[in-house]
Amino acid sequence: MASDLFYSDSYCILTFAATAHALKAEKVLKNLEADFLIIPTLREISTSCGLSVKLSPDNLDRYFTDLMNNRVAVEGIYQVEKEGKKNRVKKLELS
Repeated sequence: MASDLFYSDSYCILTFAATAHALKAEKVLKNLEADFLIIPTLREISTSCGLSVKLSPDNLDRYFTDLMNNRVAVEGIYQVEKEGKKNRVKKLELS
């Protein structure tokens, strides 16, 4: 449920090179009734687009595959852990 994801301290972020890619990802994921949020890209992550997709690590492989199958260009994948008021960000490999 998106409300659980909103308050999650451990999550994944997908970034995009352009806003159009982020909006296409949103459309694809909505059609799949996926559990995700569109959020501003975190300051700790440098990217061309200001929008990112926030999702549960449990859903990462499935949603990433769905986006690739729908030709959505994902620029980066990140694992985020909140530590107090800071975020610990780890870049994951695209596969």
